[in-house]
Amino acid sequence: MKTILLCAFGARYSHSSLALLYLRQAAPGLPIRTAEYNINENPSEVIESIISFAPDAVGFSCYIWNIGIVLKVASAVKKLLPECAILLGGPEVSFDAPVLMRSHDFIDIIIHGPGEAPFRCFAQSFCRGESITSTPSACIRTDGGFVETADIKPLSLADIPFVYDDLSPYANKLIYYETSRGCPFHCAYCLSAETSLDFLPVGRVVRELEFFMRNRVRQVKLVDRTFNYPDSRAREIFSALIDLSAKYPQSRTNFHFEISASLLTNETLAVLAFAPPGLIQFEVGIQSTHGETLRAVGRSHSTPALMDRAARLCAMANLHVHVDLIAGLPLETSDTFAASFNDAYRLSADRLQLGFLKLLKGSPLRAKTDRFGIVYTDDAPYEVLKTASMSYAELRRLHRIESLLDTLYNDRAARRTLCLLTVQCPPYDVFNRFAAYLEGQGFFTRPQALASLYEHLYAFAPGLPDIDVATLRESLAFDWFSRQSTDCPASFSLPQTNEQKAFTHHFFADANVVSRYLPNTGQTVRQLQRRCRIAFFSRLFGSPAAVLFDYGQKPDLPGFWQIISSEVDL
Repeated sequence: MKTILLCAFGARYSHSSLALLYLRQAAPGLPIRTAEYNINENPSEVIESIISFAPDAVGFSCYIWNIGIVLKVASAVKKLLPECAILLGGPEVSFDAPVLMRSHDFIDIIIHGPGEAPFRCFAQSFCRGESITSTPSACIRTDGGFVETADIKPLSLADIPFVYDDLSPYANKLIYYETSRGCPFHCAYCLSAETSLDFLPVGRVVRELEFFMRNRVRQVKLVDRTFNYPDSRAREIFSALIDLSAKYPQSRTNFHFEISASLLTNETLAVLAFAPPGLIQFEVGIQSTHGETLRAVGRSHSTPALMDRAARLCAMANLHVHVDLIAGLPLETSDTFAASFNDAYRLSADRLQLGFLKLLKGSPLRAKTDRFGIVYTDDAPYEVLKTASMSYAELRRLHRIESLLDTLYNDRAARRTLCLLTVQCPPYDVFNRFAAYLEGQGFFTRPQALASLYEHLYAFAPGLPDIDVATLRESLAFDWFSRQSTDCPASFSLPQTNEQKAFTHHFFADANVVSRYLPNTGQTVRQLQRRCRIAFFSRLFGSPAAVLFDYGQKPDLPGFWQIISSEVDL
């Protein structure tokens, strides 16, 4: 029989491909192998790897992040193995297959839409040496040109067996899992806007999630577009996960869900309050709080209700919550985006992710670009360049704000300092003014060390309303020590007095005191001195305080830093 090799390119090494597993399960008993790469690998090494399989057909899973390397690799494979059939599938090639095949003569067949059912037909025919021209949901190259075949009904999720029978290839990777397809909403920028809903039975979902917990998988990322629809189904699964966490107390599996805060109910929030820390992580799409923009993209929820429920979710310390915004949406101006940014920032989520509109092939919004004056890049990821209401320069400023947001807020490089700066100044104004300041310094024109960003922030921040420089210095020092044990840059260092140096010496010399703050470490005093740092603050906590930073702990977990009680006058 002829053999098929299915290939996927993740955005990074830790990503795995659920699509390949589905396709292989859809055609059991056939000689189908899989190979996973990432877009950062050397294409020549990937090509050599694929050729070593000596496949009769190679299939590629295509998305906006990998289409460039897919086409480069597939072209080379076809030149080295002229008789090898090249098959493409996935959202990036599902909407303009004839155009792609005319411009890339190495492509033999493109499957569009959900791939399991058409791939089964293709594999059954191809592996037996039969013609593939009857493959449904496909555009197929023939001697006379192209054949576009009729669509086939997609396989139900329930008809696809569980794909993770062997977890050994995923020891250091994210596991992707799906309990539903489609979405109840109709957001114009999304490919799920016009797809039907399909659900796995809850009983099967719970059994399979238990499998991940029992095997101590690090993280399971559910790819459901809106996991908490319907709310009652999601609540049943959340409740089951909480029960399973008690059954497997040694498991540290984290489950990541994309949800709509507009669907959250009091009953579900009450269930989530019992989730142990680290079990559940949410991604909540706010996208915008501007009414005209939301209506233009088909998001019809009540924004005040959504923000209230999102705030209640973010206030739950046992959950890890990401909040998303999209820049460049129709009718959004710099001023309305600033309001959206401030609304989202004030939720105090664990991460605030600022993305930029992508005009995806097949999305309803792509057909309305003229209406909204949207200009976007020709090549994937088709990112917005400007709109009728937001200029290119304004979007470039937002890209710089995104960079600062990722470092200072999401990576927690300056969380405490940001709290200080945003007391009297709206969050967007802080980031916008700092980005403008850094532009004037030429900061973004070349790579910069983190220390340079701190020093620029120390130079910039006194220009904001009601900033006390001494407190600013201490907050930056605290943020610095929260990331590394090395000394601060000299501009905001905190020189120690002789009394403070003596305090540090006596602290580590007293075994009883050390064991009170650093219990059960099993380390010597010298080892603990290397592992920890004591810093002294006179203003940051309202009164003088000595703070112990324990670099043997994770920075975002309780116990990483603690105020030390002492009779010593600090």
